[in-house]
Formats: sequence, C-alpha cells, structure tokens
Amino acid sequence: MTDYSRASTAAIDKVENYSFDTIPARGANIVVTWVYPEFQSLCPLSERHDQGTLTISYAPKETLLESKSVREYLRLWRNMKIWQEYVTDEIANALFSSIEPAWLDVEIKWTSRGGIYAVTSAKRGNRPIHD
Repeated sequence: MTDYSRASTAAIDKVENYSFDTIPARGANIVVTWVYPEFQSLCPLSERHDQGTLTISYAPKETLLESKSVREYLRLWRNMKIWQEYVTDEIANALFSSIEPAWLDVEIKWTSRGGIYAVTSAKRGNRPIHD
C-alpha cells in the first residue's frame, strides 16, 4: 500500500527545454483539436502509470503546432513522476508559450484509479463563448 502522507514533499519531474516544430497559420481562422488516447505519466509516490485521454484545442494566431512534434512531446511524459493536476498545467504552459495562440485548452480524462475518475483541465487565453 502506498503511503500518501509524503505527498506534499514528493519530487516531481517535468519535460525541460523541449522545442516544438511549428508551421505558419497563413491567416486561417480555425480551431485545431487533437485527441491523444494514450497519454501516460507516473504517480510520484506509487510510481504506477496514470493513463488517460488528452485533448488539446486551440485557436492559432500566427503559428500552428506540428502534430508529430506534439506527439513526441506527449510521449516524453510517460516515465515522468508528476501529479495528474500538475502535468495538465505543465502541458498547457508549454504549448501556449511556444505559439501564443488566441486561446488554448488542455484536458485529460484519466482512467479510473481506485474507483474514481478524474478529469483535469487547464485553459490559457480567452476562448469566445458561443450560444
């Protein structure tokens, strides 16, 4: 059984200095949505894999992310020890800072652990509200 009393002091990892490949947006007024059903990271205490379906949506301004580059970045998280809530925020920060879109949403629907399903999300920019 994992001792979670050490949770507040658990060391966490993150992907450092990753450079995304990009392409020009060519003035397109589009929304890009990607779904990655194989996302994994490690619980920092139990070191068991957390798995989930990650969805990225964004409205580019001048630059688009290249999908293979994003996929390779997401694969790097597989053996990183990090809390579910933190990894979602780290991914949103990395993607947003790399291309500065109008807005960006990252959501992970985690596979059940102990009978509880978790959904974590991080939003950057101001996504317009539609009726």
